[in-house]
Amino acid sequence: MSFLARVADECRYPYLSPAELKARLEAKPILYLPIGSLEWHNEHLPLGTDTFHALALAERLCRALGGVILPAFWWNTGTAHDCFCTYHMPEEAYRATLKNICLGLRPIPAKVLVLINGHGGKFQYETPPVVAEELNREGFPMRVVVADPYYLGKSSPTRIDHADTNETSVAMELIPQLVHMERKSGPDIRSGAMPFAKGPPSAEKGRQLWEAFFADAKVLIAKACTQG
Repeated sequence: MSFLARVADECRYPYLSPAELKARLEAKPILYLPIGSLEWHNEHLPLGTDTFHALALAERLCRALGGVILPAFWWNTGTAHDCFCTYHMPEEAYRATLKNICLGLRPIPAKVLVLINGHGGKFQYETPPVVAEELNREGFPMRVVVADPYYLGKSSPTRIDHADTNETSVAMELIPQLVHMERKSGPDIRSGAMPFAKGPPSAEKGRQLWEAFFADAKVLIAKACTQG
């Protein structure tokens, strides 16, 4: 299966040898932790859309800035909707779990940990900044920052919605091979509204958000590198 294959200039933590990990972090001591979800995204997008977005953002940042991408944290919280295909971790467990995952990274010789959240559930996108602030205050050995497209890239006219015009546009830019517009999409699982009332999605709209996000994230990470 393809998940067993390495890629050129491999930067994903599980695929590296200890020496390769050490060399990459000596060149640029940055870790990226993608955070996402498994949830309903209508029929044209996969259940892992949010995590795939976070992984794609992490890969693009890593390719541009250097560092290493950690395995993604798929397990989401937030009760925005209920569906057999949507996973929910209890909120009281979520924050502690995410923080403990970060604490387990202590031995890794990195200076900056970048949390990249792709899920727009209110409790979930509010949690990484809280965890980052706690870790930084408590003397965690890496500077922790949050590069989140729900916070960054606000100069872009494209803001992420849920499985609608804008999130589909972001998917067309970041994960085009997983977008299936030929499938018939139904009403939103929560609001009951039909999708794409705001107009047809396009990769160009998604690119606008990516470019604005990247500009902001570069500044954020560069500042963290000087503080780490």
